[in-house]
Formats: sequence, C-alpha cells, structure tokens
Amino acid sequence: MKAPITSLLLLGSSLGFAELQISEVLYDTPGTDSVEEWIEIYNAGCEQVDLSSYQLKDNGSTYSLSGMLAANTYYTIAKSSSGFEAMYGFSPDASNLALSLGNSGDYIELYNGSQLVDLVAWEGKVSGWDISAKYVSLYRTQTSSVTSVANWSTSSIDTPSTGTLTQDCSGASAGGSATYSGSYYDSVLSLSGTGLKSALQDLLEVNHTKLSYSEVWDALQYTDEDLSNTNNVILLYTGRSHSKTDRDGQSGFDNDSWNREHVWPKSLGFSSTSQYGYTDIHHIRPTDKTVNSSRSNKDYDEGGSAQGEAAGTYTTSESFEPRDDVKGDVARMIFYMDVRYDGSDGNMSDLYLVNNTSSETGDPFFGVICTLYTWHQEDAVDANEMTRNNRIQEWQGNRNPLIDHPEWVEELYSSQCI
Repeated sequence: MKAPITSLLLLGSSLGFAELQISEVLYDTPGTDSVEEWIEIYNAGCEQVDLSSYQLKDNGSTYSLSGMLAANTYYTIAKSSSGFEAMYGFSPDASNLALSLGNSGDYIELYNGSQLVDLVAWEGKVSGWDISAKYVSLYRTQTSSVTSVANWSTSSIDTPSTGTLTQDCSGASAGGSATYSGSYYDSVLSLSGTGLKSALQDLLEVNHTKLSYSEVWDALQYTDEDLSNTNNVILLYTGRSHSKTDRDGQSGFDNDSWNREHVWPKSLGFSSTSQYGYTDIHHIRPTDKTVNSSRSNKDYDEGGSAQGEAAGTYTTSESFEPRDDVKGDVARMIFYMDVRYDGSDGNMSDLYLVNNTSSETGDPFFGVICTLYTWHQEDAVDANEMTRNNRIQEWQGNRNPLIDHPEWVEELYSSQCI
C-alpha cells in the first residue's frame, strides 16, 4: 500500500520559495529506465547555495544532497553514473540516486530542512498533474514561488546540466538580482490606491507564519548573512560584518555584540511578543548593541550630531538618520509595516505614518513619512535587499511588496509628500 501524499496538498499554492528548484526529471528512458533515470536541480538565485540542508524525496525514499552549487547553475543527480555517461557522454554531478521515481513514485519533492520548497508530479499521481512523461523528460519552463503544472512541459530531447532557465546576476557582487519576477502578487496587479493597499494587507497577512522571538535569532543569521563570509551577519547601521555567535546574551557578549533591532520600534504599537509585529523579521535587523541603544525608539529624520560608532549616522533627542547606503532599506521596511498592519489582525494596532517626530512610547504611529519617501527615492532597491526578501519568505512566508514593486511606494505615499 502506498503512503499517503499529505505534503502534496500544498500543490498549486505558494511554497517556501528557495533559490534551489527542481528543473528537469527523466524517469522513463526507453528500455533502460532502471539505470538511466536522473533528476536535475537549478540554483535560481545569485549566490552560491550550500546543498547540505536539501533533500529529494518521493514515495518513502530520501536522497540527501551535498556540496555547493554556484549561482545560475544546474546540478544533475543520476541513478547510475555509467549509464548516464553512456547516454550523454559526460558524468553527472552526483549518482546513486535511491528514489523510486516512476516505479511507484510519480512525484519528486525538494525539501530545505523540514520545509517543502518545490515539487513536480506526473501521470496523474496528484490531482491536476496529468503530464504524460513516458519516454520523455519533464522540464521546468520558468522559476516560480508557486508550484504548478503550468510551469512544466515535456521534451523528447533531454538537456541535463543545461536548460532555458536563467537569472540576471549582473548585481551578483551585491548579492543577486534587484528585480522580482515571481507570481506572488498576481492577484493584486490590477489594483491601485486604497484598493491596492487593502489587498496587499490581506495577501501579507494570509501568508504570514508567526515566528517566536527566539526563532528570530536564527532567522536573522540567515536573512542578514554576510554573503562573503557565511560565519557573519551584516549589521544594519554600521555595515560591519560581525560573527553570528557574538550576540547579546551569549557567553562573552559585550557592547560590540549584535542584537535584534526593531526598525519600527516595538514600543510604538506592539509591546508584547504575542503580537505579529514584535517578531516580524521584515523590520528586524542585526545591529551593534550600543548603536541600537542610541537609536532607541526615535523617529527617522535627517540632522543632528554624528552618532559616533556608526559612520554617516546622525541623531537628535527625537530623530535618527542612518547611513546613506541603507536609507532606502529602512524606508521600505517602515512602509511595509504601515501596509501590513491595519488593525485587522486582532492582536495588532493599526500602524500609521505621520510627518513629524512626535512619536512617544505607546503610540501606534511613526515618522517622518516624507523623509522616508525621499530616502526611498534616493536609495533604490539593491540585490542584497532582494536576496533578504527572498530569504525572509523562506522563513516567514510573506514578502515586502515595496521591495518587489518599488513603484508602489509612489502609488501609495506620494500624494502625502507633494
């Protein structure tokens, strides 16, 4: 009796989007499909991926991946290295693939740890997946955060270790592509104004998996990882690359250790860990402990005296101005919070923006909206910001729409700052 495919109930919905995706499968080679079967995966991101946390699964079997996969690169795993080489004239990247495939499987799942991030099915194994894959390979036609039969086709010409999937990594030195081309926002693209803002709030809420505050530590070590040194995180206000393990509260911590900065201060609308905003990693960043303390719960605005520890940073008794390189990042995090929390969550206040620095502890409002709007215009979305957005979706399920569609900042806020 075959095991129930409970995990495939997620089919057609948004999975935990990851850079790594299944790109091609050959499960039925004419006459010799017991040894020449293979699976290909693709790194759709613009940074190297450590494969050690990924597994391929089917009906009862698991294959653990290993090694590193470069950006915009394919990786092929075959059942038999010799059989694969006899067919294609070169060796696969890995072999001894111990999965059933079509012999009782008819689907492949890709996991990152315990999270399902991609899958493909055929021969009606799963409702809606009626692809006939006899004597042909199945190949992915586009990368997507939604797993759907519409993203797959078949071909009698196999193309292991290559394909039509590509990624613009012109910004790779900064961490990846600064554009988003997925289908996450398809349901709201025709909207504008207040209708768009309301629909975005619904979209962000329904896809939001609440983290515990202790999970935030682990999440930030991934979302804010230094891509040049994966033992470190990048601190928001200083830009310093700092050891992941030297964090506030751990053995040996000091004033230079990092802690969790709420960019929208938690004292302004969500002071309890049970509230979504308190653990929402879209606006929580690693920061130097004492720089975080000097920022306190001040509004964002320009001017003041040099902060001292963070170059290019200025502060007054009411305001805080971060360095130029992250001003746009800060603005888009704040705009996200305004869109995400409109009071409909039940345990969250309606957060809103004001055009002054009058915020005080307990208030659900924050400023300065027109300064933030200017910062958004002056500091465009970069590849690091997009990479962080992708990684947050893996942990939390939702995205920051003001990063993916920066034109929506003008749509939603320009009328308040003209």
